[in-house]
This record gives sequence, structure tokens and C-alpha cells, in this order.
Amino acid sequence: MTRARSISWAVVGCLASWAAPGCVDTTPRAPPVAANADPRSGITLPREWPPRDTEFINRVASDPPQAPRAPDTPPYCSLPGVRRVDGGRQLFVDDYLVDWARTRNVTRTWGRLRLKNPAVLTPNQGMDASCHQARCKGMRTARPFGGGSLYDPARRRLLLWYRCGWRGGPYHGVPGGRTCVATSRDGLRFERPKLATSFSPAPDRRALRPRSPKVVRPARGTNVVLATAHVEAFEVAYDFLRTPPRFVALRMEYMTGGRRYREYTPYVSADGLAWTNPKGDGWRSPGVLADRSTFFLNPLRRDPVWAFSLRENLCRGGPSRHMRARRLFEAPHAEAPLRRIAMRGGRPLYGAYFQCEPLLEGDAAVPWFAVDRDDCAFEQCDVYNVDGVAYESILVHGLALLHGPAVGGELKNNSAHVGFSRDGFHITRPDDRRPFLDVPEGWWNVQLASGSPIVAGLGSREERLYFYVGYGFGKGGGKSVYKDYEERTALATLRRDGFARLQATNGTATTRPLAFSFVSGPRYLWVNVCVKNQPVS
Repeated sequence: MTRARSISWAVVGCLASWAAPGCVDTTPRAPPVAANADPRSGITLPREWPPRDTEFINRVASDPPQAPRAPDTPPYCSLPGVRRVDGGRQLFVDDYLVDWARTRNVTRTWGRLRLKNPAVLTPNQGMDASCHQARCKGMRTARPFGGGSLYDPARRRLLLWYRCGWRGGPYHGVPGGRTCVATSRDGLRFERPKLATSFSPAPDRRALRPRSPKVVRPARGTNVVLATAHVEAFEVAYDFLRTPPRFVALRMEYMTGGRRYREYTPYVSADGLAWTNPKGDGWRSPGVLADRSTFFLNPLRRDPVWAFSLRENLCRGGPSRHMRARRLFEAPHAEAPLRRIAMRGGRPLYGAYFQCEPLLEGDAAVPWFAVDRDDCAFEQCDVYNVDGVAYESILVHGLALLHGPAVGGELKNNSAHVGFSRDGFHITRPDDRRPFLDVPEGWWNVQLASGSPIVAGLGSREERLYFYVGYGFGKGGGKSVYKDYEERTALATLRRDGFARLQATNGTATTRPLAFSFVSGPRYLWVNVCVKNQPVS
């Protein structure tokens, strides 16, 4: 049974759980949404998808370069008609649900993370403290770089993959390019399991530069899951749409800088601990990717897709003098093997660390995301990374912005931000562009772990969202990066519906017409609202 009706309530201040059994029309009716609309959201994608917006590229390429304007409101927010709300919790992070023409004296306020534990994981074991260069013997690291914080429902545990050691230094015969794992039952206390690690060596591949590193078998009894000559980022996702479900990953196994680049190496795992190189089962690298490119699963569309967030250097300004932007490449989830990202003149489009080539209209990956004038003045900040994860009815995008002045090396002056999308392309960001998390002075290279947030305390009154944050610090600032520098993992939290709320005194908020179905369970619509002697109708 499907019902559709607008809902209004008086908004006084805070949020609380409240059940409204009489706030919807009980007359059965067909959902007035387009036949080809996405069954979860009711959104219909245009025929040309993803859209091709070159506004940022054109402004950066202009002479003199200009800071791009803030993105327009996503087109799905202004479409008339009914909104489907039976695909998970609905959050007021954009203008999709609220009918602002009928809303009075109401404003949207944005939530921010609260730092709960600055050292939920610290580099306190031998595998965490090594470096292949004599100048950085004091380096210690236990932080997700990409990495991932994902829940394994089959084994009811949280997995946190992190970079252990400093990219290139061997420890007791184990190469320095190590990825380790920590496990937790509550998300607060982590253990480093002692694994009987065993996985197949990577097959030889023709690499561009340098030669493909050989994967070796780490020492048993450690929490090392993968080890190569070098490692930068480890991007991982949980493919729950597959039968049986599994973890999939892409691993950057080369050093950055200059024009060294190669394909990310693909891996799969049933439990997140024992990883293998897949052979002919539909998961492989989509091609050569630039440093800090990422991927994520978008299951919210009618036809789920793998989304690849691709770094592109535009080489016009920015704190690092090579302004970064992001392109989006989508591949159907069911497609095997994955399509390869477009090539330009026989060379990988996103291969070079410094690309600096003009946009081609025929590229398969389209311009997607960049900083705008609401973030900073031109050249004062840059986009460092864009991740994504499905949460309830939306995609939550973890954003890392790089600010000036340029320091170089690992001391990137990053700040963590957040964005939201319903179609996987248009990202809505808070009007308040302050960082999503305020961090203590002296933290560097702050980034949200991919896979965050994790829902903790499910079913209890203490439900929270857990975000894991990687960062570094050194006692001597920039001069200490290779002498006394440590990377850790922090935990920050947010109430489960705390991204945004509608707030006012004596105000009235009215939604657009909503459609939802009761398949099983109580016939209630649950609204999180705090009202004091005010009606909800």
C-alpha cells in the first residue's frame, strides 16, 4: 500500500524521535512517480549521463584564471511531483524534501563532528615504525590513507585497514609497503589480529613506470594483510550486492612524484583479512589512475554502479601550483569485467602525475568536483580527495580540501568536509563551509577514512555515526616530518540524523508530497522532531 501527502510540523529547536500514526492519508493510491524513475528515490536521470559540466575547467583555463562559482541546486530538488521516502531515512541535507514556498520562519542548521578519541589507533608496534630512508628513522604511522572502515555483517565486526610503516622500509624481512588491519566489536577498542597470512603473488604486468613491484607473503603472526615494495593508498569497498558478498580493493603500489605511475592493483577478499588477486571474476583495475584516485559503490540507483573519483591536475594555480579537480567515471555493477577508462592518443588519460592537458569532449570520465569561491579565493585552496558511501537514502561524500601555504611532503594542510548526493553526481554542500571536524593545532593531512560513517549502537538509544580520521603530527612542525613524525587514527562521532536539521521558533515546515509503502511492520511514519505543544499534521 502506498500513500502520498504533504506533511507539516512546527519546529521549535532540537530533534527527538516521535511517531505519527495519523499524519498520512490512509486512502490507498498509486504512487504518482514516473515509470522509469529510480524505485528508491523517484529521481529520473537524464538520457545523457553523467552530465558534462565544463564550467570549472573553462574558468581555470581562462586568462587570468577565475574561481568558479558555487554549484547550482541539484536539478532533482526543483522537479515537481511526489518524493519517494521509503528507501531509508530521509535527511534534510538539501532542498529535495522541503517545500520552501510553504515553509515559514525555518532555517537549516548543519551538524559537525565531535572528536571522541584522538588516538583510537596509534603506531605502537614494530610494523608501524620503520622507514627505508636514513633520514626518517623516527617515522611511525598507523592511519588509514584511503584505507577503509567497513562493517562485516557476516562476522559482526568492524574492520579498519591502515597504512603501517612508512611506505618503503622493510621490517624483519617484510617490505615497507604494508597494509595492516585492526578489528573491533564496538568501534571504540581495536585489536591487531595475528594472522596466518597467505595470498597469491601478484602476476607480472607491464607497467609504465616503475616496474611492477612483486607482492610477497608477510610473516605469519602479524596483522599485515598485504605487503609490496611500495604502497600509497588502499581503497576498499564492501560489495554486498554480489552473491556471496565480498570486499574489493584497489591498491596504489608505487611511489608518487615526477611522472611515475601505473595501474592500481586489484584485490578481493571474503573476510577482509586474506586477499587474493582476482582472475576473470569481474573485478580488475579500470586502468592507470593518478595519485589519490578512489572508488565507491553506488547502490542507490535503479542500476547500481561503481563510481571512480579520478584526480586530474589542471596546472593553473592552487597551493601546490597544479590545481586539482575530480572527474567521475561510472561502470555498471553487473558488468564483468569492468570497462577500462578512456585512452587518449594511446596513452592512459589519467596516468601522468602532472597531466596538464586540455579537456576532450569525448572523454568517458566527465568533470565532476572542484573547490569554488565559497571555499576560498582562487589559488588559496584545492580539492585533495573525494570519497563516497551510501547511507540510508543518500550518498555521503567525504571531502578533503588542501589549503595554503604549501608545505609539501606529508605535511599537507588538509581539512575534512562533507557533501551529499542523491543521484551520484550532483553534490550538495553545507552553506557553512567550515571543516566538518575541528582538529587541534598541529594536526596535518587530515582525511576521513573511506567507508565512514559506521552506524554504532544500532537499535539502542545511543545510536551514533562513527567517523574514523587519519592525521599526522610532529613536534617540530614542517622541519620534523622525516625525523619525529607520527600518524594516528582518531574517532569522531555524530548523532545518526545529525548532518542537518530544520530549526526555528514558532515556525512551520512543509514538505513536498511524499510517497511511501508499508510492506510489513507497524503502519507508522516516524519523524524525528522536537515540538512543545505544537501540532504535526
